[in-house]
Formats: sequence, structure tokens, C-alpha cells
Amino acid sequence: MKKLIVVVNDLERSGKSTVARTLSHHLKSKEVKHLLVTSNEMDMSDSFPGEFWDLEDQFDVSLLIAAVDRHDAVIVDIHTGAARNWGDLFESEDLENLLAEIDAEMVLVIPNTRTERCNEEICDLTEIFSDQANYVIVHLPGEKRGEMKWKASPAEKAIRYLGASDIELPDLSDELRTALESSGLELPEALNKPSSLPRFAEVQATQWLERASSCLAAGNEHLIPDTGVLDYI
Repeated sequence: MKKLIVVVNDLERSGKSTVARTLSHHLKSKEVKHLLVTSNEMDMSDSFPGEFWDLEDQFDVSLLIAAVDRHDAVIVDIHTGAARNWGDLFESEDLENLLAEIDAEMVLVIPNTRTERCNEEICDLTEIFSDQANYVIVHLPGEKRGEMKWKASPAEKAIRYLGASDIELPDLSDELRTALESSGLELPEALNKPSSLPRFAEVQATQWLERASSCLAAGNEHLIPDTGVLDYI
């Protein structure tokens, strides 16, 4: 079954772009033929390895269906503030049945920033989509002072009930932080095309992606399409 992987969280700077690019590298490492899509036009640059879809301007759902039909997986990075728009589109266009017709299913990948507000957002998303999707919760690296806000929280109980995969991305090494600072790049920009970075930054970004891919393997049940022999990207 093919995968429509939707990275969504309406909180600002919640790590959606980092997670979307990391997922793309993970699928590439598994030789999954896939497309990376952003709904934020500001993401478009010479290094961005994907497409832009304007989800707020009378989006033609046939574009989405055609993309899923051509690829084993499509990753869509939903920009901040557009999660409810995606929910409306999903419902109005009956995407669940449209995807089923082409042997595909939707996976919601929700970055978790370990805050109470993020827990509330996760609960809201599970109410919007309920059992119409599979779920992967990706805990971002960084401060863990909010960890207890997650364990036994309504959000954690909701995603556990829905059979979600629970993944924790690795911390950024001091060397990677230094490399990003010296290159004047945010992590998502560096992950667009690590091979274009200065050598030291390339090595650090690549090593982090390898560790992150190992972590994402815990969600392969939901992330990796079951389409028989996988094609090279």
C-alpha cells in the first residue's frame, strides 16, 4: 500500500520542516520512490528537492492523486496554520476513499515539542482525523523538561489508542550546531542537500541523518509502503 505522509502541527517552529526532510532522507535510504512537497512557498530554493503545492488557492486534488499514483510515497509538509485547511480538504474531497481506490493510505506525522500546547494540538488533530489516518509522533531533540507533560497525558493516551508509532529523534551534536552556525543555516536548510554544504557541515549533517533514520525505523510499519519491489528514487 502506498503512503501519503502528511507532516502537520499548527504550532510555529514545531519542527515540521526538519521532520519532513528527515523523512525524505529516510525513505531515500530505503530506496523508496517518493516525492517531497512543501505548502510553504518560502521553502522553495535551488536546494529544495521537491515541489510546492498551494493548498489555500483552490487546490486541485487531482494533482495530489496523480502524485501518489506516480510514487510509492508522497511527503507533504503542511505549513503552520493550514492543518484545518487540510482537514477540510480531506473531508470535502473524500480523500480517504480516493486514496483507497489507488491502494494508498494517509499517515499523519506530528512533531512533538514536549509542551502542553503541543499536547493540545495533537489531541485536536486526532479529533479531526480520528481513525481516517495512521499516526506517527516524532519527539524532537532538545530540552526534555516537558517530558512528563507527555507521559500519561490525554495526547499520549489518544495516539496510543489509535495505534501510533512513537519516535524520538536524536539530539544535535555540538559539532553539528557549530557547523550550522558557521554556515549560517537552519537545520532544515542544511538537510535539503547535505552534499552542497562545506565538508565539515556535510559530514555532521549526514551523520545526524543516519542516526535519525535509525530512529525512524521504529515507525516503518506506517512509513514504508508495501508495494512489492521498491524502485530507486
